[in-house]
Amino acid sequence: MADINDIRREFVQLASREPVPLARGALLIAKEEYPDLDVASYLDKLAALAREAEPVVKAGDDGIEQIELLSYFLFEQKGFEGNRDNYGDPRNSFLNDVLDRRLGIPITLSLIYLEVGRRLGLNLYGISFPAHFLVKAVDSRGELVIDPFNGGAILSLDEIKAMLTQVYGQPVEIHPSFLKAVGGRQILIRMLRNLKTIYLSGADSMRALSVLDRILLLNPRSLDELMERGDLYEKLECFRAALDDYRSFLSQAPDHTAAETAREAVVRLSRQVARIN
Repeated sequence: MADINDIRREFVQLASREPVPLARGALLIAKEEYPDLDVASYLDKLAALAREAEPVVKAGDDGIEQIELLSYFLFEQKGFEGNRDNYGDPRNSFLNDVLDRRLGIPITLSLIYLEVGRRLGLNLYGISFPAHFLVKAVDSRGELVIDPFNGGAILSLDEIKAMLTQVYGQPVEIHPSFLKAVGGRQILIRMLRNLKTIYLSGADSMRALSVLDRILLLNPRSLDELMERGDLYEKLECFRAALDDYRSFLSQAPDHTAAETAREAVVRLSRQVARIN
């Protein structure tokens, strides 16, 4: 069994790279849950999927047809699908589980779509759409928006607007930022945020803390997570670590709307640490 500290050190090294290797990063996220996970073997599984998909996809005459054929291969032939019955299952966020079970949530199914399609030369990007991760394909004629959670459907403008209406409870204009391409770092952060929500809702403090650590490794200026980690450390009675997080928050954002809350925490925790010492 791999040592958890070695796994974390590997994640630290990965987080320092740019661009961040997406599939490897996703598998290292899973490896903290599954210390025996063989990252290389699952990278090989993605490569094998691409090799198997190649004759199917390359039969397409143009980009649109190749996208449709990639979707047919992954969701019809290979049986990948969205886990609607148990959306909040943490396994939906672990790439090894999704590859093994053929079940996932929008972001992990999108990751597989990206990794397989890119290996075949398709110009694909992740879209951090509100509440539902998507993929877009780009060529000289424009962009296609694809929904891997729903069988790789190509979405019309009206369908995208309907999704936004469902998210916000009222009609919302499509802001360009909603369809902006994001890189591997942002995708991994969103994957970890999904896990954070699952663990916090289940009062699994230690797993939530581990997730917060990795979000902050990927983005040390993620102020929301810094505050959340400080709060969680305090609840776990790790007072010095909590104090460090609140001080770090204030040093980065002294005028933030949450700054007063952080200042109160610094005063409270400073007294607590002094008592311990």
